[in-house]
Parts: sequence; structure tokens; C-alpha cells
Amino acid sequence: MNEPVAIEVVGLEFVIGKKRILKGLDFSIPRGKVFAVLGHNGAGKTTFFHILLGLKYQTAGEVRILGKSNEDWRARAAVGYVVERPYLNLDHEFGSLLTYHARLAGVPRDRTTFEQIAGEVGLSGHLDDSLSTFSKGMLQKAVLAQAALGNPEIKVLDEPMSGLDPESREAVKAQIQKWSEAGKTIIFSSHVMEDVEQLADEVLILEDGEIRFRGTVSEWRALP
Repeated sequence: MNEPVAIEVVGLEFVIGKKRILKGLDFSIPRGKVFAVLGHNGAGKTTFFHILLGLKYQTAGEVRILGKSNEDWRARAAVGYVVERPYLNLDHEFGSLLTYHARLAGVPRDRTTFEQIAGEVGLSGHLDDSLSTFSKGMLQKAVLAQAALGNPEIKVLDEPMSGLDPESREAVKAQIQKWSEAGKTIIFSSHVMEDVEQLADEVLILEDGEIRFRGTVSEWRALP
């Protein structure tokens, strides 16, 4: 029996001017898996994430999210996103950040829900605190909380542990594992092989906009 598919990519192309950033990608991501997208800077990882989110539109090909076109807002509503370098207004309170993003996502702006999400990421009691008082690790947890608004089925995390201290890295990895245990589909990028080995079920390696490898973590480890 075929596994249910979270993301299906067929012939995906993205071109800027004369430069092909993505070159006919074909792959699928099963539901409920932790899927690592790897590659050097410029390989096309973030461009693929942006296409999933509707921040960019493909030049050719098709992307389907839970069976719907990525151009359908209802499909994108099923995706939570953590950017590699979040730009946050540090003058705002944590609760204001969640309220703003809940409004953008069209989900209820409910303090009880916000408190629950804050607790899940280890920020209980901080909704009324200014983001200017948060450490870098706490700011990353705040962004993870934002990505959890509306309980999306798919989480896309672009270098979610980048620049964090060891304790904060472990906290982010623990959150990813919690989401995975809850049956969510996690798609993340990382330059740290240990993170991939600990978290991922499957690995996709992009090189110059093309797929160089797709397989399980065990198969990836066995590469020469």
C-alpha cells in the first residue's frame, strides 16, 4: 500500500532571468515523516521552501500540498514556517507576535491557546514579556510557537538550529521530535549532520538545483 503523501513535486522549475535555480525536481514527501533537505548555500533549498509557502511561484511544474495545488491558499494554510533569520520587532510582546501571526493565518486569537502553545515550546509565563528581553534561544522558541498557530499538518523549518547555543539546539530538536510524535510532517534544512542523523527519516540532497540523492538516513550514511 502506498503511503499517504504530504508534498508531491512534479517537474518543478524556477528560473530568474537566464538562471535556472530549480531544474525539474520530482519527488514526494510521505505524511508523518521528518524529511531533511540538504545542500550547500545556493543549492535551491530556500527557493523550494518559498515555493511551498507561496512566497515565490514556480516557472514550471507542479507542487501539491495534501492533494491541493500550492497556489491554493487552503493548501498553504496547512503549512507552518520557521525562517532561517527571523526579523522580529523586539519592541513587541511575545503575545503580540502570536496575535499578529494568528490574524495573518486566519486562526482564532485566543489567549488560552497562546498560553498552551507557549508552554509547548518552553515559554510558559512569557506572553506579556517584551521580545527585547528574550535570549536568542527564546526568540527561536517564539518563532516555533508562531509556526504552531492553527496546528498545521506540515512544518517547514529553514535552518531552525542555526546559531543557537547547545542548550537551545536541544530544545528545538526536542520540539521537532514532539511534532513528529504527534504525526506532523516536518521538513527541515541543516548543515549539521548530527542533527540530520538524530531527527530525519529521509534525506534529499540538492546540488545546483538538481536532486543528487534521495533516500533513508541509513542509505545516506552509507554514501561513499
